[in-house]
Amino acid sequence: MRPVRIIIAVAFAAAVAVTGCAAHSTAADPSAVPAAPVAAAPASPAPALPTPAPKPGVVAKQPTPAPKPPVLADGRHDAYVRQVNTRGDYLVVDLVQVFEGQAAIYAAIADGMSRDEAQVLYVYVRNQNPRLRTLPLAGDLRVDLLPGDCIESLDHQLAKLVKDARAMNGSRPAYYFTVTVAGGAVHHIVEHRTGNAC
Repeated sequence: MRPVRIIIAVAFAAAVAVTGCAAHSTAADPSAVPAAPVAAAPASPAPALPTPAPKPGVVAKQPTPAPKPPVLADGRHDAYVRQVNTRGDYLVVDLVQVFEGQAAIYAAIADGMSRDEAQVLYVYVRNQNPRLRTLPLAGDLRVDLLPGDCIESLDHQLAKLVKDARAMNGSRPAYYFTVTVAGGAVHHIVEHRTGNAC
């Protein structure tokens, strides 16, 4: 029986020795045991916040639109008048360039007028841009028309302005106007002839 105990003891010692060596070699060499791959957790999107429902009877506030820029900058502008609202609400103008004296002669010749015809000019109106602009008329509008009939009421002045704006001198309008703009509205209109008075 003793030899069996010895064999069992030797077998047990051998088993402990083998187990101990295996444990020791694994601890000493970490590359011997493959590491489990570490996967990054997928990023989850932030949850959307619910839009609060409007309260009954409450109207959602709309954003205020940006103010429109004025049609014409403040100041004096020379123009043909193309349309007048006789109720006194607005005026439609076509901006022009006005040349006087020797500059009128040079400008007319540059635009194709004969030298003989241009020599008699004291004023020349150039209209190269057909763009029309609609301007409101100010409540304190003042209209200065060329001498003629004595017109006092604004309604009659505007009616004569319409008539004069349509008058032609050959192929050109017979009158141009200087409009004074402030705050985007016309406050003053002055009438001028586009050709010689006589």
